[in-house]
Amino acid sequence: MPRPDVALVSPYPPPGERHGGRSGVAPYAAQLAHALVGAGAEVCVLAPREDGEPARHRDGRVRVERPFTRGASALHHAAAAARITGAPAVHLQHETFLYGGPTSVPALGPALRSLRRARQGVVVTMHHVVDPATIDARFTDVHRVRAPWRVARAGLRRVQRTISRGADAVLVHEPGFAGVLPEAHVVPHGIDVDPAAGEAAAARARLGLDGRFTALCFGFLAPYKGLETALRAADVAGDAVHLVVAGGEHPRMAGDGYAESLRALGPATFAGPVPDADVRAWFAAADVALFPYPRPHATSGPLALALGAGTPVLLSEALAACAGAPATLAVPADPVALGRRLAGLATDSAARDALASASAALARDRSWPHVARRHLDVYAEVAR
Repeated sequence: MPRPDVALVSPYPPPGERHGGRSGVAPYAAQLAHALVGAGAEVCVLAPREDGEPARHRDGRVRVERPFTRGASALHHAAAAARITGAPAVHLQHETFLYGGPTSVPALGPALRSLRRARQGVVVTMHHVVDPATIDARFTDVHRVRAPWRVARAGLRRVQRTISRGADAVLVHEPGFAGVLPEAHVVPHGIDVDPAAGEAAAARARLGLDGRFTALCFGFLAPYKGLETALRAADVAGDAVHLVVAGGEHPRMAGDGYAESLRALGPATFAGPVPDADVRAWFAAADVALFPYPRPHATSGPLALALGAGTPVLLSEALAACAGAPATLAVPADPVALGRRLAGLATDSAARDALASASAALARDRSWPHVARRHLDVYAEVAR
């Protein structure tokens, strides 16, 4: 078996799926891996074990292995597996509790150091980037962090310091996150540029949508996404706007009543979990995709899907600033302001055209082939 050019440590979707997994990091890793092999690289993915998943399989040209379980020793075993591959570059996809909750965090530093001792270049993509100074009681409540906020603040500061010291290169997805980690490379979340223009009527019929202006919130239901704002805005916008919330409960929120509380806030269709085969149809059917995140701490996988499909987007002012998006795409994270903007778009074709043009501008230089080349440049740098 050839030595891979990169060992990618990350959750990964089940065989035959591209958008599955416990978090948005899994489909991201699948898209990145396929973009890298498309650019000529040999890729080995090292993912956590999952019930019912094979220990090894091929996803097209991507080699997928599941050599470790989530928990205290997850990153120790992931690093050992990465050393065995002999890959000159090891790329860790990181969220604080991605590999098994709080008990998995202490292994991060030793795992990174072991890879550097093995003379492998270490790259870490930080999918969550938060200025520790902004962590307060509201933050821990929204993100369902059980630790006191002062403990969470100190812990996150230590994690970010560990990554900065232990990695040869740190990647973030949006310009706004480089202010928190000034040494980081900004490499955007890639997008599959495959506009869905001309598919709207068929997609609406397939999904059972009527002819009203359709606004889409897509992805896991989670408090940090500002879904409450979108639902209240739909009430302000009135009957001319149809809000659809497509996605299942976030695994960390399952059973805590959050999804049920959303349904009482405003008029909307809750479509539930979306199978792979229907993802494109939802973005083709939507007139606009909404991202009213009040305090962005990560890039958005659904935003990348929307931009790739050519679906116009509306972003909270905070997310627009973080992403360096055109001002036309920004709206205050306020139900009245958002509701009025949606009502205006429903009746003003010129405003819709302007939104579409600005969304297309944001999509430039975010294609997966471009992003893959950026990653390969970083891998070559750290391997030297």
